[in-house]
Amino acid sequence: MIQKDPKICIIEDSPQEREVFRRYLLQDTDYRYAFFEEESGERGLVLCRTVQPDCILLDSTLPDIDGLEFLSELADESGLVTLPVIMLTSVGDEAVALEAMKRGAQDYLVKDEMTPGNLFRAIHNAIERSAMRRIVEQQRHDLERKNQEIEAFAYALAHDLRAPIRAISSFGQIVAQEYHEALDDEGRRYVDIIVRSSLQMDRLINELLNYTRIEHRSIRLRSVALDVLLSQVVNNLGERIAALQAIITIAAGLPSVEGDATLLTQIFTNLIDNALTYRRADVPVRIEVAWHKEVDNAIIYITDNGIGIAAKHYDKIFNIFQRLHSDEEYPGTGIGLAIVKKATELMGGQIWIESVVGERTCFYVKLPLHT
Repeated sequence: MIQKDPKICIIEDSPQEREVFRRYLLQDTDYRYAFFEEESGERGLVLCRTVQPDCILLDSTLPDIDGLEFLSELADESGLVTLPVIMLTSVGDEAVALEAMKRGAQDYLVKDEMTPGNLFRAIHNAIERSAMRRIVEQQRHDLERKNQEIEAFAYALAHDLRAPIRAISSFGQIVAQEYHEALDDEGRRYVDIIVRSSLQMDRLINELLNYTRIEHRSIRLRSVALDVLLSQVVNNLGERIAALQAIITIAAGLPSVEGDATLLTQIFTNLIDNALTYRRADVPVRIEVAWHKEVDNAIIYITDNGIGIAAKHYDKIFNIFQRLHSDEEYPGTGIGLAIVKKATELMGGQIWIESVVGERTCFYVKLPLHT
């Protein structure tokens, strides 16, 4: 909804020109405007930042700074001009107006050619843009708040569930061991289900805690040697790799990237663990880690010869709790790849996948090279 009393900042050093703009806008039957005025650029910047107007009418030639400098000063840290600005120029200053548009002005008007009609159109467009910007900003703020609430809830829930689940698991294992002979086959089967399910729940809670912790931990970016880190990851998975007689090949000369060592360890542990899990039963597991350079980034790829993933599921697998198989087929929590995606993005990287069902899967991780 567009507000009834739009705020207009007029930054113009000529009192006569300001009077003309006000007189024109008072003829506009669609809005009742609230006017704020300054005749210098520096004071105009303070005014605009304070008022946060729905539109700024900005003279291209001010006594202290010109309109282009004003736009540069008005831009936020990312270089964007978020307030709608209409640059006011004189005849023959079209080049200045075009440069202003490149720097973030929404529109421009030539003063000598201005009419109430073209001023109204320009102002109305600016007001609509301002209203839309506020709606989008509010939606973004609401979404961030809801995400924070959900993450806090998930963390608290997982933390509070941990103790009773571990108690169930511990007592279940005691029953399975100490009272094995006292139970019949059906009783032993029930106890086994309790133990197995509680261990699965404990693993799920741990991964959920890992996922929520990522968002709240401090990211320490520094140079990380991937050859050393991947050697440690493979060593940590050594027992599982040996049990499956998997062959893992890590290319020589892996680079150093700008990243967080803990997050990188989580990324590559999850990806290699996935490759070990989603294997073909009749084929020896082979996993290859290689890389290539792309401008200032390293593209690391982890290729396996497992069951593959259909293209329609490429995006789905990175969503939390999304699984393509039952726990009986392939054990898992549905959180590992969500952790990988979040961790990669927190370091300014990207992850994507290519796969052939029944043949292979390749995960690509793009990270900034250390310079």
